[in-house]
Amino acid sequence: MSADTSSLYQRLRRAYPPVRRMLTWPIIRHVRFMMMRRLRPLRNGALPYGTAVVRYYWADFLERHRADIKGRGLEIGETTTLRRYGGQAITQADALDIAAHSPEVKIVADLSRADHAPANTYDCFIHQFSITVIYDVEAALYHSIRMLKPGGILLINFASVDYYLYRGLDMGTGAPLYMYRMFMPLEVINMLYDLGLTEVDFQLTSYGNLLSRMAFLLNLSAEELTEAELAAVDYGQPLLLCVRIVKPANWSAPKPVYRDPHWLPPGPPSHLSPVTGHYGDEYQ
Repeated sequence: MSADTSSLYQRLRRAYPPVRRMLTWPIIRHVRFMMMRRLRPLRNGALPYGTAVVRYYWADFLERHRADIKGRGLEIGETTTLRRYGGQAITQADALDIAAHSPEVKIVADLSRADHAPANTYDCFIHQFSITVIYDVEAALYHSIRMLKPGGILLINFASVDYYLYRGLDMGTGAPLYMYRMFMPLEVINMLYDLGLTEVDFQLTSYGNLLSRMAFLLNLSAEELTEAELAAVDYGQPLLLCVRIVKPANWSAPKPVYRDPHWLPPGPPSHLSPVTGHYGDEYQ
């Protein structure tokens, strides 16, 4: 598909809702996937018109565990997800971030160094799309569990595939973010065992397959895949790992020895753009 044809496709999709529906027809979607032979994501990384594939999977996971989102809740950065899925079951919604960039941020902390954050406080903690930008993952998980009440629920996701922010990304939340790792189930499960959890304390759900991984990296939306394509799980091709953790009543894991990165990329980081989203300015 030529650049001119691609541009026409985008204009039609934005302008005419009936055309947008038509573009989900099987024959049109097959033509759409002819655009995969490319060196850059679609629209140069600008946000997809629909739902990002990883967001689709995370929404499915949260919907399955909506009953866990209640009482006093904690979320990274803001409280939107707590309020959306918890509704009136949430009695207090707090956010945690490295800077007090909004009134919702009640705990100002680097989660991997959150010794001053209160223990045994929260009924639920939604920790979404942030663990990849934390270097000391074990410490961050330790504090995530420590802040929960006994029996409290941690809902957390781990990216198996993502765009690598090789210069870092400044989201205006206090400090640039750097992506340190992507995760496989074997690594996640062993980290949880190291933190004093057992197989009865957590459940890991794997989402994704080869097609959904490619679609996500190419910047296709979830709406451009069928439900069957999205629902197919290939355990050898995970895209997103979602974990539900229940804090045991007698949890007493020792605090991990803290680790700091030895090197960070030189030069200025990318900046978050309302147009390009998490891709920053790399393709602009």
